[in-house]
Amino acid sequence: MTLALPVLCICGPSAAGKTTFAASLAAALDQLGRRPLQIACDDYYRADWSPHPLFGFDTVDAIDHEALRTDLSAARYGQAASLRLYDMRTRTVGRRAITPDYDVILLEGAYGPQQLVAEFPLTALIYLDESVPLRLWRRLRRDVRQRHRSPHYVIRQMLREMLPAERRFIRPLKKLATFVVRDQAKDLDQILAAVCSP
Repeated sequence: MTLALPVLCICGPSAAGKTTFAASLAAALDQLGRRPLQIACDDYYRADWSPHPLFGFDTVDAIDHEALRTDLSAARYGQAASLRLYDMRTRTVGRRAITPDYDVILLEGAYGPQQLVAEFPLTALIYLDESVPLRLWRRLRRDVRQRHRSPHYVIRQMLREMLPAERRFIRPLKKLATFVVRDQAKDLDQILAAVCSP
């Protein structure tokens, strides 16, 4: 019988540093001889999603939870050969091949963990906490450069859709978290010690 692999879920509000922290955690695990597989919840946005009138794309309903659970379940037992891939610019869905040589899964995202915490056996839920001004600055830098959105669009979307959605969908995860990260460098060592202890 194949043993299930540990799944560390990194969650938190937009631009809190989830992707950066996941990469740092993956690198640290790699140095310890582990072989992490990273999965982004952003790759599970629905291709046919019509933006919610209040939350836009910042809602749990925009995520294809069935596809996420299917891929995560297969990966958890080392049976995934590919994972879903979502293009934020064109809003199209594809697949990406993965190598089977992994022994721990890092799942990262804002709108995906909500349904998983109730029905999927996560090894740890890691919540990243960060201030709104710093997150706005990060959103502007990322979305203008990488997603080709105007600064006006980013600010309007953050105030009208993102912040209300965070209050409703993301902040409740903080109460369920195994770890709340406020200092990424310092807290990384604590998480490594906890999840890698025998």
